[in-house]
Amino acid sequence: MARLTGRWLPVTFTAPLVILMLLFFVWPLLESIVNSFHGYSLAGIDTSVWTLANYTKLMEPFYLGILWRTIRVSLTTTLLTAALAFPIAWYIAELKGRAQGYWLLLFVTPWLINVAVKAFGWTLILSATGVINTTLRGLGIIDSPLQLMFNETGILIGLVHGHFMFILLPLWAALAGLDRSLIWAAKNLGSGQISVFTRVVLPMVLPALLAGMIINFTMNMAAFATPALLGGSRVRVMSYLAYEINLVDLNWPFGAAMAVLLLVVTMGLVQMSQKVTASGKRKVLFE
Repeated sequence: MARLTGRWLPVTFTAPLVILMLLFFVWPLLESIVNSFHGYSLAGIDTSVWTLANYTKLMEPFYLGILWRTIRVSLTTTLLTAALAFPIAWYIAELKGRAQGYWLLLFVTPWLINVAVKAFGWTLILSATGVINTTLRGLGIIDSPLQLMFNETGILIGLVHGHFMFILLPLWAALAGLDRSLIWAAKNLGSGQISVFTRVVLPMVLPALLAGMIINFTMNMAAFATPALLGGSRVRVMSYLAYEINLVDLNWPFGAAMAVLLLVVTMGLVQMSQKVTASGKRKVLFE
């Protein structure tokens, strides 16, 4: 009886989570996949029709252009965030005691604020009459307002700020646990700063950096509130277009096809990045 209880104990604790995931994640996802192969009618989803027309329509230049913009903005945001987070994570990892906690709290706190509120706050800063343009014009640096909103620049600023901690935290954890004697040994053997970074530090923290970049990239691809408020209809991304198609046009089959395409592209790019990074790591370690 005790052996039976011990065997089924993990199942007892994990079953509620499994059921929850099946009901609220797997089932809606499967339903979206099925609906993407149905036709559209004024009554909603025409389940009597099976077609590939929704996916064929997504291959039109207009939709492919929006998909490419979404990938480009998401990738640029991820790379920019990684470049900014690395020195900050290194600095925090070198601090002692509570100072690390205070600095981490400084960067984590914005995540506790609703994403729509943060995006609206950026509109007050980046708009033509916002803090930046008002200050620059008051100082006589510019004559006309800078266009910092309703373009990719505004989206990049909002996404970097909103998702910064997802790269910072794993990087900080990896750098804080890094054995500093390895760096000392490399320098003692004649390695320069660049060589120490590329041959010692980077390979050691690469898994954490990759994990943070993957999370950052996937969240950038799915972000809605920030691109909607800072990019608007002038600079559409896939999430904003999905909103228009599903909630304005009520074309749910086409919206489902768009969601499936976005999921497939995102997962494909994530798998590709993992393979490229793994091969690059092996090359660095064995050169």
